Amino acid sequence: MAWFSSVPIVDVHRDNFESIWPSIIVAIRNSSFVALDAELSGLGPRKNLMLRSFDERYQALREVAKSHSILSLGLSCFKVVKGDNDPDDLCAAGKPLGFQVQTYNITLLCNEDYVVEPVALRFLVEHAFDFNKQYSQGVSYYRGVDKVDDKDTCSPRILFSELIVSNVPIILHNGLIDLAFLYQNLYSNLPPKASQFICDMCEMFTGGVLDTKYVADFEVRMVASYLEYVFRSCQRNNARFCHEGKPYITVEFQSFPKDSPFVEYHNCALPKSIINGIPPKAPENVCEQYAAHGHCVKGMQCPKSHVADDILDEEEFKLVARKKRRNQKKRERRRKRSHQGGDDRQQGSQSGEPETKIRCQDNMEDGCHGDGEERNGEDEDDDFEDGEQDISTDVDDRTDKEMSDTVSQDDVSVGEQNKEANSSGQIAQTHDSDVDMSKSADSSESKVLGSVVGNVNGSGTNADGDSHLKPKYAGCHRAGFDAFMTGFAMATFVSQHGRVPSSADIPSIGASFVEFYALEELVNKLYLGGKDVPLQITKSHFSKPSASHREKMKRLGKL
Repeated sequence: MAWFSSVPIVDVHRDNFESIWPSIIVAIRNSSFVALDAELSGLGPRKNLMLRSFDERYQALREVAKSHSILSLGLSCFKVVKGDNDPDDLCAAGKPLGFQVQTYNITLLCNEDYVVEPVALRFLVEHAFDFNKQYSQGVSYYRGVDKVDDKDTCSPRILFSELIVSNVPIILHNGLIDLAFLYQNLYSNLPPKASQFICDMCEMFTGGVLDTKYVADFEVRMVASYLEYVFRSCQRNNARFCHEGKPYITVEFQSFPKDSPFVEYHNCALPKSIINGIPPKAPENVCEQYAAHGHCVKGMQCPKSHVADDILDEEEFKLVARKKRRNQKKRERRRKRSHQGGDDRQQGSQSGEPETKIRCQDNMEDGCHGDGEERNGEDEDDDFEDGEQDISTDVDDRTDKEMSDTVSQDDVSVGEQNKEANSSGQIAQTHDSDVDMSKSADSSESKVLGSVVGNVNGSGTNADGDSHLKPKYAGCHRAGFDAFMTGFAMATFVSQHGRVPSSADIPSIGASFVEFYALEELVNKLYLGGKDVPLQITKSHFSKPSASHREKMKRLGKL
């Protein structure tokens, strides 16, 4: 479907890890790409992650990854299938690009001492992270290099090795921190130099690494690029494109028994106004700071809305209102020109000057062609349809500097914003630093998460469309759902900005996905907070891979 009401997420822990292991491996091997997300025990001093020198930034990140751990790991496996509208035509104009999706949330527990930051604990507790479950049922793992006496046949380390061997493209959101933590916790010790780390990444992920935060910020030029905003914007646009006959994607999920004890459903239904094509109403009390950066120093105490749909509705409402103002001004200018032209023609006839000369002067002054109309018939700004993003203007009256610094605590410059975020405990423990949402709860039966807040993620309405008190954090701060949001965003980017295949062929293996859809301009570029250019994951003639990595790759049979 182009729109969906909930996402099934398989909850994986120590008690069911071995039984679910075969399905995870099959999903990875058959996928076109795999989206990853990790919940972390902390990020260390935020200012160290925004250092100007990348080498210094890497050294600080390396120390944090060595002392902290991964609390949960999300995997969302996307497999390209033929669209359900036309089985013989893939992603043609107005035809869907279909995906089969399987998502897993794996609770982990490092069996070595690690640091848990108080602000991270507070953040996770506020978002219903179950630490009792983690300590009692988390899948155990150790950090650093492989142990000689390790006889496990299914473990988080082996799972990560399977991702490397499968050659599937890896999709992340603000993925540099994730990659560093995954390397240290599930692969080997991080190399001492940043250049070696980059070389190792090139050999590990031959299918490529794609960062949706980089794509949203640098390629698509979204107003904001924190994960919740990017996902909801892509989800709403995808539903609109389906109605308008433009390229869109469909997703289908594996069916599970209703009484399955290890499947949770995250509610992410679109508002009825989007599904029915109703213009958005002006929302009230949207938090400007959260709308711009994905976090608010007031946190749960903020009286304004942090709901993604409210933020997007406000942007679209302002866009429509601004377009109406432009059209009104355009009509006023035309009326003035017509009156002025009549007066000038009358004066010209009295003075004996040719009428054509006066008309040409009017055209030159107004930037018009000889027919008296403006270029292309409308102002340049009027090329946007109602509801579309006008990336050339400041949609919600934020400055370009704010938009470039947008998104996340990770991207917030070292200054007052960092100090305020630290003092209020709003530093997110996730790599993304986008304050992701959580309303999850654990039980022995499958359930619909977020049902207590109605139409999640910010429709702000109940099933009948009536407004009610909106929660500060709509959504689910779970690694599994974050991974799905990341993968879904990349899937929509592919359908809208990738090359449309000329045949109905489907890429048979994950490694061909980037080439098949002509994504070479997007691959192996990681977002760097506070920088105008991404980090290029490419080999250098002046650096070699680390020794521990080469040994590991030999054991995996990739060298």
